[in-house]
Amino acid sequence: MTTTNDTPSSDMDSRCREEVFELHRFFEDWFGGVLANWEDNFLRFSGVVAEDFEIISPAGKLSAREEILEGLESAHGTQSGEGMRIWIEDYRSRALSDDIQLVTFEEWQRVGGNTRVRLSTAILRRAPSTPNGVEWVRVHEVWLPDKSR
Repeated sequence: MTTTNDTPSSDMDSRCREEVFELHRFFEDWFGGVLANWEDNFLRFSGVVAEDFEIISPAGKLSAREEILEGLESAHGTQSGEGMRIWIEDYRSRALSDDIQLVTFEEWQRVGGNTRVRLSTAILRRAPSTPNGVEWVRVHEVWLPDKSR
């Protein structure tokens, strides 16, 4: 459930919500080749993942920051011409502290005529130097059963 009161946690919820939606627009543009493959553009991702960042993929693989950075950087434009679209649904958030938020959301991906959905759970923490004032600490993703639209 999204926080709604006027407390530091609602500020964090707003920051996290913006970050989740904006970063996934970046992914769509990066994979689609809409963004130029420049370091300044890639900073939109590399600048918001914490030094201790980890992700568990839907296949169960645990990866640290450097591996993810390398993989994502080399995936630039891999979906160019495929009509890739990424969008977020069912965003939820819970404050773990004034500076740490747990978020869950569905990440929908459409490439060509195929749509897949994954459920992501992420921990974000306050980081004033980032675009939305938060950084990604940990993500765990699982594929959801067919929810095609």
